[in-house]
Amino acid sequence: MKTVNLVKIVLMCVLTSFLVSCGDDVTYYTIQNSDDALCAHTWMEEYETTNDEGVAVSCVHQLKFTTSDYSGQEIHQYYYTGESRPYSEVTRNFDWQWLDSAKEGISMNFGAGNVKYFENVWVREHYLSGKLDGKEVTFTDANYRAN
Repeated sequence: MKTVNLVKIVLMCVLTSFLVSCGDDVTYYTIQNSDDALCAHTWMEEYETTNDEGVAVSCVHQLKFTTSDYSGQEIHQYYYTGESRPYSEVTRNFDWQWLDSAKEGISMNFGAGNVKYFENVWVREHYLSGKLDGKEVTFTDANYRAN
């Protein structure tokens, strides 16, 4: 009887080890940012702020990147509440590059020593997020927002 119990215990241990090792083979992969994904969209975020006179206004902030010459534009459009046309628009051109081969950071050089850093960058189908010049931001594809 002791031999039968011992065989049962050994058989149970062997079966348990097989079951543990038969889990799903999960392939882990990293979704890497790319030039094409970054440059395929006009990225836009909206937020509330105050102007120089202390009046509450809406701001539409856009980023556009190109791969042809690794240049881009940053656009800020300011709207008074209820207005459909901006009362002010500021457009600045920049040159950009990935900070390293991991493509998780971008430097945006506006010239004259004015550089912004976009860190922890995540480019997805309709979203661009990260820390732009120290502030957490999430941009949405301007065309996706319209749908």
